[in-house]
Formats: sequence, C-alpha cells, structure tokens
Amino acid sequence: MRTDPGVRRGPRSQFGPLWPALALVLATLAGTSPPLHAAQGFHAAHPSIEPDSLEALVASALESHPSLDAVNRRIDAATARIPQAGALPDPTLMVGVMNLPLPDLDPSMEGMTMLGIEYGQRLPPRGLRGVMEAEARAEVGISEAEREILRWELRTRLSEAYFELLLVEEALEVHHRTRASLEAFSATARTAYARGTAPQQDILRAQTEISALEEHLAELRQRRGTALAEVNSLLGRASREEVAPTIPSRLRALLAGDPGRGMLSDHLSGGELGAGFPSVAELESLALASRPERARARSRAEAAGQAVEAARIQRRPGVALTGGYAMRSGRADFFSLGVMVELPLFRGRKQDQAVVEAEHLRDAEVHDEGALAREIRNQVAATHSELVRAREQVILLEEGVIPQARASVDAAASAYRAGEGDFLRVMEAQTLLYRNEIQLVHLVAEAGRALARLEQATGVEISPETIP
Repeated sequence: MRTDPGVRRGPRSQFGPLWPALALVLATLAGTSPPLHAAQGFHAAHPSIEPDSLEALVASALESHPSLDAVNRRIDAATARIPQAGALPDPTLMVGVMNLPLPDLDPSMEGMTMLGIEYGQRLPPRGLRGVMEAEARAEVGISEAEREILRWELRTRLSEAYFELLLVEEALEVHHRTRASLEAFSATARTAYARGTAPQQDILRAQTEISALEEHLAELRQRRGTALAEVNSLLGRASREEVAPTIPSRLRALLAGDPGRGMLSDHLSGGELGAGFPSVAELESLALASRPERARARSRAEAAGQAVEAARIQRRPGVALTGGYAMRSGRADFFSLGVMVELPLFRGRKQDQAVVEAEHLRDAEVHDEGALAREIRNQVAATHSELVRAREQVILLEEGVIPQARASVDAAASAYRAGEGDFLRVMEAQTLLYRNEIQLVHLVAEAGRALARLEQATGVEISPETIP
C-alpha cells in the first residue's frame, strides 16, 4: 500500500536496496571535479575530434580574410602614389604652322610663315616634390596602421565568438551531466514511490527540474548554432562545419592563479591579474607603444605636417621653361627660349590662407593623438578591470562556492538517507550546484572575451612572458 503524500514517512533505511544506486548518484554529484578551465566538455563528448586552438583559427582567418585582402590592395595603391607625388609635371610639346597666308595657303608667299615646334616644362617651387613624396609616404603608413587595426578587430571578433562557442559546449556538458543525475534521482523516486516509502511529489519535483533543463537545452542549441556560424563566417567556411574549442594556454594560466601559491581567495591580486601577468601600468605603457591606432595617429600627424610644409613652399612661385624652333621656306630659321613665372598677386587670399588651413589641420591631428592616448589608457583600465573581476569570481567559485554547493548536496543526501531530510532539499542543493557550475562556465567565457578585448586594447598578446 502506498503512503499518502501528506503522511510522515519513516526512516530512509526502509529504501533498502535502492540506496546503493542513490548513493552512487549523490557521490557523483558531490565528488570533486577538475576546474572548468581544466576540463573540456566538447572533447569529452567528441573524443575523436582534434581540438581547434584559438591561435590556429586566428592565423587562418588573418591569412585569407577578404577584408584584409582589400586593405592590402589599398596599401599597394597608396605605395604607387609615392613616386607620382615626387615626379615633375608632364612636359608639353606643341607642333604647328604659324602665319600661313590666306586664301592661297602658300608658305612661300609670306616671310613670316613657319613650321614650328615648342617644348615646355613646368618646374614646381624648390623642395615641393620631396615634401609631397614624404606626405604620400605618410599616407602609406596610415593604410598600414589601418590594416593592423583591422587584424585586431577580426582577431577579437573571432575570439569572442570562439569563447561563446566554448561557453555553450561546456554548458552542454554540465547540462548532460546534471540531466543524467536528475534522471537517476527520478528513477529512484519512482521506485520508492512504488514501494510506498516516498511521496509522489518527489517524482514531480524531479520531472520539473528535468523540464527546466530541457528549456535551457533549447537555448544552448540555438546559441551554439549562432556562435558556430560566426566562427565559420570569419574563417570563410561552411556555417555548420564543426569547430572543437579549447581554452588557450594563457587563459588557463591566468585562471590557475599565481604559480606556486595556488588559487587562494585570501590573496587575490588586489586589482591586478597576478600569475606573472603584466600590471595595469605596464599594460598601459605597452598599449601606448603598440596600439596601431597610435601608429595611425602619428602617420596622420606626419602627413599633416608635410602638408603644412607643402603649403609654405607653394607661397613661392613656380616657373615654366619653354624652347622652340621654327623653320621658314627659303629664309633663316628661328630659335626661341622663354621663362614663365607665376605671379602671386592674390597670395593673401590664397597661398597664405592655404598655410593657415594646413596648420589648423596639423594641430587638430596633434590634439587627436593626445586624446587617443587618454582613450587608450581608459580602454586598458576598463578591460583590465573586467578581466580581473571575471578572474576573481572564477577563483571564488572554484575555491569556495562550488565546493560548498557540492558539500550541500552531500549533506542533504546524508540527511535524506538518515530520515532527517527530504527529497526537496536534495533537489534544491543539486539545482544550486548546477546553477553555480553554469555561472562558472559563463565567467570563464567572460574572462576569455575580456582577455581578447584587453589584448586588442594593448595591441599585444598578453601572457606571463609579455614583460621580460
């Protein structure tokens, strides 16, 4: 005869042979598992698939991305403008007949009728060609810096999609592990209910938790498809081609804590990354020296400075040289030379104002460079803080929260076994453990994304070896 759900039950020792199976499930739940950054859920589920390292995927994306190919062609075009900028203007050549009499058009009738040829060459003010060539060379520097900016943008986009995919894969592993445990709990509850030693609500509670997991599973599958498509899009591959993510070694080193000290929450790094990684001050110095945006700003300032020098040179007039030779029928030929000079009659309204304009543009580039330095420092500090926060939360979860959650599962199971607790508390403890493990998955992925953004903010790959 079944026991009514509202009737107080006897000691759990009445479960008899059911307890070995239940104890095995609870021991699995409460047992110690490796840190998330040391586990690889995807590879556990797909042992035949070789892992795809982030570094290898980044190298592949940067090798063949069409946006980089387009920038390379623009750099080639800018390089081709350098000799053009320093070249002389094309000379002129005129051939013609002058003073041909009308209406007979007979060149022998008029002594001034002649067949002439004239050559002309314009010469810009001295020094202008070199300055224009230097300005064109600075424009190449701008394009090259923009290529590096694009490379970092692509690298960060790929890293963020990669860590999103890693998050989903690890979350799926947690999901499947938790579902297996809940299924075992449900089976145990059904058997106990059939024997009349457990209420029906134990079965319903287990089924409710399984249903909630299924809702989360649908969301995870959708997120996996989106992240996989983003990664493959950046790699130029089919959207459903499999990618096996794995945690980069530098992120694993960061999450593993300080070498030789362990991940002890009582000596978190006080706002620094620790584990041999650069300090925020060192990262700011690296960023100011390495960011391609700084190189672009310097090239822009250089181009603007050369434009100022060009405008000053153009206040001096250029000259044009001409030479000609004229042949006459039966008479002496003519030879002529000439010099033409530009007269800067409107210098105050044109050339002088061009200098003022160029100087203002140069000063604007200098101020932009200074503002960029402040922005870079702010970006480094902000992304560094995000990474430190994620790292510390990972450490606290792995050191304290998750072990405590596992202990709670064990304690609830022991109380249930002794008849001093109920099935609901076991399920609540297990659900809390699941949520903490999912939170840990999110934080590890967040740390990976923050590390990618910090590397973009500094312009260098960050590891314990970044600063010798």
